[in-house]
Amino acid sequence: MIPSAIVDLLKTGVSIMVGTRDQSLMPDCTRAWGIRVGRNRRSVTIFLTEAISRTTLRNLRENGLVAITCTRPTDHVACQLKGRLHAIRSADQRDRQASKNWHREFVEELVAVGAPAQLVEAWITEPALAVDIEVTDVFHQTPGPRAGEKV
Repeated sequence: MIPSAIVDLLKTGVSIMVGTRDQSLMPDCTRAWGIRVGRNRRSVTIFLTEAISRTTLRNLRENGLVAITCTRPTDHVACQLKGRLHAIRSADQRDRQASKNWHREFVEELVAVGAPAQLVEAWITEPALAVDIEVTDVFHQTPGPRAGEKV
């Protein structure tokens, strides 16, 4: 189960990097455009743009393994979620709303650390895909003595 403190972190404007690998162990990384914790707190949904996530999506379809690193820009509080693919599907209205909520929070985070709002707005893309992940492990990733510790 994803602990409450991590759920709270994921509700903020975290930067979300999605790591996968292919059958030859070649890594790939892409950016997600939002994250939502499942009601059971054992799953998350991340939002991807197909055009920039093709390799990640292929890797997920081939082996289902994923590591999602989430970092809040203003204080570098971070976590990593590891898990297995449950489904890749078209984003529905609920998904698009969750991504929009994340978008607003992420812009605020980046503006707070000095990024121009117009630049941030131009950089964020509208996701077309929702990727449901069953979370198997959660790790602290905030820089410091607990980084890498299993939660």
